[in-house]
Amino acid sequence: MSEAGPGGVADVVRRTAGLQAQSWRGAAYAVRARSTATTWSDVIHAQQTDRSVLRGWFMRGTLQLVAAEDAGPLLGLLSPKLIKDTHRRYGELGLAGDLPDRAAEVLETYLLDNGPTGRARLGAVLVEAGMIQEPTGQAVYACIRHAGLLGKVCYGPGHDANETWVAVRDWLGEPLTLEGSADDLARRYLTAYGPATVQDFATWSGLPIPSARKALNAVATTEFVVEGESLAAVEDLPGSDDLRLVGEFDAYLLGYKDRHYALAEEHRKHIHPGGGMLRPAVIHGGVVIGSWKHDGAQVELFDESAEPEGLGAELRDLARFR
Repeated sequence: MSEAGPGGVADVVRRTAGLQAQSWRGAAYAVRARSTATTWSDVIHAQQTDRSVLRGWFMRGTLQLVAAEDAGPLLGLLSPKLIKDTHRRYGELGLAGDLPDRAAEVLETYLLDNGPTGRARLGAVLVEAGMIQEPTGQAVYACIRHAGLLGKVCYGPGHDANETWVAVRDWLGEPLTLEGSADDLARRYLTAYGPATVQDFATWSGLPIPSARKALNAVATTEFVVEGESLAAVEDLPGSDDLRLVGEFDAYLLGYKDRHYALAEEHRKHIHPGGGMLRPAVIHGGVVIGSWKHDGAQVELFDESAEPEGLGAELRDLARFR
């Protein structure tokens, strides 16, 4: 658990090596579930004012909230493969050849001159520069994301309909140094998510299996065999019997290839309904026992015969957090 305040937010994000942030709400609730006294305002302050955490595209090429000092190392390690894997999609969107790189330069230059800017205006900027034909559509977001993978652009002030992007070297005061170590990432992953398999680490990070295996083997200090499967760890960390309400897209369920230890198969579709969604979950002693809704914090337990210990306290803490 972490202390209160924006410093506590950065500490949480640093210790987890990054938290899933497809939605701002999900990222904020992920911080709450891993701390004791942070607030919604603290999370916003850490990202927008302290800038100790940064929202951009990192593990698996998905949106993550990471510690600002981790952004360069993560991109240096992960972005070459992520960009290579996206080339086909770039072609489908009419972004062939070096056009994504040139578009990234255009976006960075504009943001350096104009500050935080929304998607509609950035789309118009790309059209005016002759990069794309239409100011709306998926090509705009693909160009912004590519600039992010190059370490040039990240999310700025505002969220959801009001989200903006900024030039990283203006937002953080200096450019990112894109140099990262797979071994260091593997060590941090096992500290935050272990015990875990090579497949888990590769799935979470986006690294190729050979690279993930080499790094995990280099840093693991102990091994557990569960149901005949080998799981690597850096130490035998104690489990938790606490009850936690985690938000949508939480890393506790997305940080692994296989999560059947935490989420029983008969309940999987309740949490993973399809369409890339991952519902907020009620977790007790490391096991998913139900789901909840952000609006009104309505809880739906798989077994409604008895209220688990700690649920009332968690619901009260949600109100405190907001």
